[in-house]
Parts: sequence; structure tokens; C-alpha cells
Amino acid sequence: MHRDEFTQSTIVWRSDVRPEVRTTNPAFADILMWADGHPCAWDVVCKTKSKAFGLGSCDYIGWAQRGMTSEAILERVQHLYGLASGRDAFQGPSSIFAWRARFTLEHYRDKGFAGGFFQQHDGNYPRLCMTMDYTPETLEDVVSRFIEWCGRDYKTEYITLNCEVVRRMDPQQQ
Repeated sequence: MHRDEFTQSTIVWRSDVRPEVRTTNPAFADILMWADGHPCAWDVVCKTKSKAFGLGSCDYIGWAQRGMTSEAILERVQHLYGLASGRDAFQGPSSIFAWRARFTLEHYRDKGFAGGFFQQHDGNYPRLCMTMDYTPETLEDVVSRFIEWCGRDYKTEYITLNCEVVRRMDPQQQ
């Protein structure tokens, strides 16, 4: 009989900002480095302040929506990074989804930062909807971006934020 003994080493990547977030998956090394360079990204995905990308957001795959394991947090950060950097193959850098991610990262620490459910109404039915973040100073711009994204498939009579009308459309401009 022979006895063979092997020593194995494991490489672990760990966040400098959130040391509890670690991985042995080399694919996440760049994501960790990006998030450490954008510290508010960790807060965005680990807290509920951002309705678009915060903890519990439906933007994430189900198992990662509320999880606080390293894997779940890294999944959320990876998604946010993919959108914000324009590397998401389905959306691209000029989509409203990429704009929305960059907006959240840029304004997360601004006074009055909040998020909500925006919805288009055609007068008879609610139509398109999206969860977006905003500040009191940026609300008009966010509503305008949302209307632009809605396009002209349906007549827009008004836009609501969390079921409250935030803009009525001028029928002359339709």
C-alpha cells in the first residue's frame, strides 16, 4: 500500500470595503475591485434605500434578491456593474436600464434620495411601469426619461409615482 499526501491551496478574493464579502470564483475578482472603487455600490445592493437596485429589488434573480451571503451580494453587484458599465449584452450603454443604474450610483448619497414605482396611464388603463430612483431635484428629469422610454405605443395621459400623479400630459403635445 502507498499513501499519497497532497497540499492544496485556495485563492480567496475579499473586499477591502466589506471584508465579509469573499469568493473563490475568479470571475468575481474584477467585480470586487469595481465595487471597492465605488463604495456606494455596496450600500446600494445591501440596503433598501434604492428601490431599483436595493435589497429585495425585483431587478435581481430570485435567489439573490434578499440574500446576504457573499454569493447573493456579489450577484447583485455584478448585475449593477453590468448595467452601469454598459456591459450588459441585452441592454447596452444607452438603454434606460444602464442610465438608471448610473443614476443610482451617482445620486445615492444625495439629500432626499428615494425610489418608487413609476407608471404610465393612457386614461383607461395603466400601461408601462418601472421602478426608478430619484431625488426631489431630479424627479422631473427622471419622469422625462421614463416618458421617453415609454415611447408612443400608447397615448400617455399621466404618469404616477407610487400611485400619485406626478405629471399630466398636455393633449396638444401628444
